[in-house]
Amino acid sequence: MLLPIVLLSHFVHYAYTFSIPPLPHLNSFASASHTQQQQQPLQETLEAWIEKEERVALDKLLANVAPGGRNVVGKGVADGTVVASPSQDGPDYWYQWVRDAAITMSSLVDIYASDPTSSRSSQLSTILDAYASLQRQIQQTSNPSGTFDDLSSLGEPKFAVDGTPFKGSWGRPQRDGPALRALTLMRYLREYNASHPAFWSSIEATDFFGQYYEAAMPPNSVIKADLEYVSHYWNHSGFDLWEEIEGSHFFTLMVSARSLRDGSDLASVFGDVGAAEWYDEQAGYIENLLRKFWNPKKGHLVETLWSKRSGLDCGLLLGSLHALPTDGTDDEAVYPPWSDEILVSLLALTRDQRDRFPINSKPSEDQDDDADEFSFEGIGIGRYPEDVYDGYGTSHRGGNPWFLCTSSAAEILYRTAAHVSIASNLTISEIGLPFYEALLATSSLDVETGTFGPSDAVFHSIIERLQATGDQFLDVVKTHVDTEGSMSEQFDRVTGYMRGAEDLTWSYGAFLQAVRARTVVKGL
Repeated sequence: MLLPIVLLSHFVHYAYTFSIPPLPHLNSFASASHTQQQQQPLQETLEAWIEKEERVALDKLLANVAPGGRNVVGKGVADGTVVASPSQDGPDYWYQWVRDAAITMSSLVDIYASDPTSSRSSQLSTILDAYASLQRQIQQTSNPSGTFDDLSSLGEPKFAVDGTPFKGSWGRPQRDGPALRALTLMRYLREYNASHPAFWSSIEATDFFGQYYEAAMPPNSVIKADLEYVSHYWNHSGFDLWEEIEGSHFFTLMVSARSLRDGSDLASVFGDVGAAEWYDEQAGYIENLLRKFWNPKKGHLVETLWSKRSGLDCGLLLGSLHALPTDGTDDEAVYPPWSDEILVSLLALTRDQRDRFPINSKPSEDQDDDADEFSFEGIGIGRYPEDVYDGYGTSHRGGNPWFLCTSSAAEILYRTAAHVSIASNLTISEIGLPFYEALLATSSLDVETGTFGPSDAVFHSIIERLQATGDQFLDVVKTHVDTEGSMSEQFDRVTGYMRGAEDLTWSYGAFLQAVRARTVVKGL
């Protein structure tokens, strides 16, 4: 089936750009050493470091991706695989997680979209095509989560690097992977459509688009299968993104609703009218359920309903970021990054992590103790307060800050600043007031509820502080990477040195996403 050009009206690509120069062959980079970790030179500004680290992060991310990545070449890794980390022992992350791979490939779609005619984008297109092909194979492979006959196989969280099922004991099923994979591939289709207008009349178009979406049942197309899985299984319990708790989770439901909203648009384009209506209906049900994740007594969202945990979780930030609506549409996410609920949840998580991790304490002689107690500043963010995973095993002293969570906090703030700037309007409600009070705690301005615009001093101060605090979070990342710009999974809560899986792919992807959001707001 040929894809109508009308697809362009449904999918408008994000206006993000990269300043990364064209990459040489992926195998030509020198291998990074992790034997010595040092802090960055004090004289290096954040701006200069970001410009350099942006290139380093993309290089190190691609090193973990087949085909072509230097960490995977000649090691039996199937083309289209995203290896979570090259670490194979203490801890062993030499696998492809469906969730992590989809998020990583989404970052590559952003880069592809920035200049689809470049040689770099040609390399990325090869990778993305291989990813789609491998995911279709993985979907239809029987595994401990089930079979393709009833689509239960799609709930399997991870696979060996050669694409075969992982059959060991694990927290399964996990229902976020299919939603994220569908979102990534729908975005790739949109960008491919925008950059290949002459392709639609070719005979190859039928086969190309058929592998992504085809209305026929059983669903033999990768996006169609994922959307069917999400629409029929979203109300079943599953494990959270940290693979520890079974239940109903904010992150999973956020990306599920988004995938079905976008999937409804795509189904309409392909004439799959019944499916479009079904996906839209189910998305509405999910969005209604998501409103129950706001806990007014706690004053923040919770990651898992009816859990004994506090509910504060980096997954709240990630769910908001990865469920954003497509730019250019009137559709709104339930909890976008600039929503009061997300911002006060970030504030609560930051205050918990500031007091929990010694590395976040930075006393200064000229520091106002009272202002510091109530202010909102960038620190190292971990997964959740009750975390006991230290990067190698469980520890009585608890978890550590994670690079991906710290970068995601920065991205939340950059996106909020951009949204407020573009809207030229800021409404401070009773729910959001604590966040904005903390944000401006060190200023002389009084913060109160109301609606503010460019003629108000508080409007400009908030935009400035959002960007500055986002930079503080990235400065924390800068402090804890090694001299080569490498990022592991975590950095130690006391010493600040890196811990856990080395060169975690998601760490680099989250950093690139934050920098991309920063570039947008800086350009306004």
